[in-house]
Parts: sequence; C-alpha cells; structure tokens
Amino acid sequence: MKILSTIYGYYLSNLTAIHNGIATAKLKASMSLAFSISPIAYVLEKITHWTLVNETYVLFVLTAIVADHMLGTIIHALVKRDFSFKKNIVGLITKIGLVVIVGFLFEGINQIIKEDLFVKTYLVIVLRLAVFLYPAGSALMNSAVLSNNKIPPVGFINKFNKFNKNLNIDELKNNTNK
Repeated sequence: MKILSTIYGYYLSNLTAIHNGIATAKLKASMSLAFSISPIAYVLEKITHWTLVNETYVLFVLTAIVADHMLGTIIHALVKRDFSFKKNIVGLITKIGLVVIVGFLFEGINQIIKEDLFVKTYLVIVLRLAVFLYPAGSALMNSAVLSNNKIPPVGFINKFNKFNKNLNIDELKNNTNK
C-alpha cells in the first residue's frame, strides 16, 4: 500500500508542478512524467499492435473463456449446487491470467526464431492450440456434463485428452488411413 501512495504522490506532485510551477519546474515535471510513462506506453503499443495482427486468435481465446465461464457457472449453480461467487470470480481471474501469461511466453518463440522454419511453424501452431484448448477444452468438458456426453461426442473428448497428454497433432486427426 505504501508503494501505491508513493507512486500517487510522485504523479500528483509532478502534475501540480506542471499546473502551478514556474517554467523550469513545468519542464522538469513534464520530462519526469514523460520518462516514467514512456516504457508503459511503448509496451501497451506493442500489445495493441500484436492484438490487432492476431485479432481472430485473441477473439477465439476470449470467446472460449466466456463460454467456459458461462457453462462452468451453470454446472456449479444447477448441477453440483456448490456455486460460490468468490470461487467463480477467482476461477475466472485465474483462467484469464494463465491464458495471458502462458500465451505471452509462448508467443516469445515466434519472436525469438525469426526464420520461417517448419519447427517454428509447428511450435507456434501447437502452442497457440494449447492456449486456446485450455479454456475451450474446459468449456467442451462442461458441455459434455450438461448434455450427458452427447455434445461433444465421447470420441472427440478421448482425442482431446490424448492430445493434451502428448501434444501430438495427429491425435486430433482421423486415423482411419493408418
């Protein structure tokens, strides 16, 4: 809490100097604020750019989180009858946090390996799929509970579980040609 009051005091004193101070104090306060905010602005600009470039991926992951949250809430409220508002919010924040953190770490591979290699393409696909399937898989499992295993079919759930164990994309394919 002390650090927040220190940060608040820093910004407040600089904004006051810009508003009320003499020209040199205004200049010093402006530069101080600019240097303290510019790294944040830079990072936010990079995140915004990445989000726009990967808009469809972000949209599907966010939709999967919303679907999982809605279906999980229904299950805990109506099926298991153990709904807790606090656990519900903690679960949602945890899922969003993990998706963002792990997604960010996985996207590092895309930036570290600049060459267009098969290995890079494979890793990016598998890792993005893993990030998406964390909330989507949970939503599908919740759907299976609510539909008595009618949707998605048990066969898909089995393939999904095998993929989760070994990250082998072939587990998600139709294996009738083997």
